[in-house]
Amino acid sequence: MEDFDAAQVNETITGMIEDHILVCDMEGRIVFSNRAMQSYLGLTALELSEKCFSDVISDLHANKAKAFFTGAREEPSDRAEFLFAGRQETLKLHLKIFKKDKFIYIYGNEKYVEYERIRKKLEVEISNAVKIHRRFLPEALPDAENIAFASLYIPAEELGGDLFDVFKVDNGLLNDYFEQYVCFIADVSGHGLDSAMLAIFVKDTIRSYFRLKHVPGQLLSPKEVMHFFIEQYIKEGYPDEYLVCLYISVIDIKNKELTYCNAGIHTCPLLIRDEGNIIELDSAGLPISAAIDADLLKYEDTVLRLSPSATLFIMSDGLPEQRSKSEFYENRLKKLAAEVYSMEPSHIVRRIHEDFTDFINYEKIKDDITLVVAKLSSI
Repeated sequence: MEDFDAAQVNETITGMIEDHILVCDMEGRIVFSNRAMQSYLGLTALELSEKCFSDVISDLHANKAKAFFTGAREEPSDRAEFLFAGRQETLKLHLKIFKKDKFIYIYGNEKYVEYERIRKKLEVEISNAVKIHRRFLPEALPDAENIAFASLYIPAEELGGDLFDVFKVDNGLLNDYFEQYVCFIADVSGHGLDSAMLAIFVKDTIRSYFRLKHVPGQLLSPKEVMHFFIEQYIKEGYPDEYLVCLYISVIDIKNKELTYCNAGIHTCPLLIRDEGNIIELDSAGLPISAAIDADLLKYEDTVLRLSPSATLFIMSDGLPEQRSKSEFYENRLKKLAAEVYSMEPSHIVRRIHEDFTDFINYEKIKDDITLVVAKLSSI
């Protein structure tokens, strides 16, 4: 075996990395510098070996450098900014320092500083986006004489891609003759900043339909709302890889009807009319995407009769498709829904939340959790 020179190997490795490195003895004399530091300062290894750490620091930071050096401990310090006296100009570096085996190690990498700057900027932007997204979630849901709503929302990450809304349709002077409630859930692809902003676009567009298109007293069709949304979505030119799954329902108290339209929410909502009468609201079409031919993005309404005390469970796929120990929550959810459907919506949601928390047993939530429960008290 050829002679192995560990020092030479270490020097070769430190010459390959991008960190700027200086090693000094306890008096501050530079005993080693790597290529990155030499290149940055425009000084050779020999020139640096003839200097002390304080010699390569700008006079403006002389006192700061002295305190930095004498304060070295075995644990790396926080990063500090210094001005260096390079061959051609004054240069800035952010450095850490630590002490080991009678040597002082000084190192830094401006890429890390830039990374930290970008990361902090992104954290601020995400924090602001979270606040905006949460403001677009309803603060309170309708609670009327004949119907009440409750919801559960748990984002898989700090910034979620689900959105829901419930509101009573404003029919102006004809309000005495109509009592209609719109409930929708949107599940957009991903969980980041772009997904949250797209979810907000969904809500704003659906709300705009009722400002721009809805005529009081006119037949209210979820499919018309869906097609209006698709028209606006295509106009916006969202990338092909984005997907929007959207369920829209209209609960008409006066006509005792539930009308719904489903674009891609393949986890069927549940309508429980009474004990043993559980209906899965299927008829799901394709999700909405610019990658899908517009002729295929056609949806139809499904109409069901409502009975007194019926309960509607609308959810995105995050809740039933959550897994724990290879088991999906879906079957457990259906069984529990059949047991608690006669309760008030807020109690139903609380029971499901408690059961779901017990089910996942501290496992990470894989997808956004959204559930809306509507309970008819009397029709």
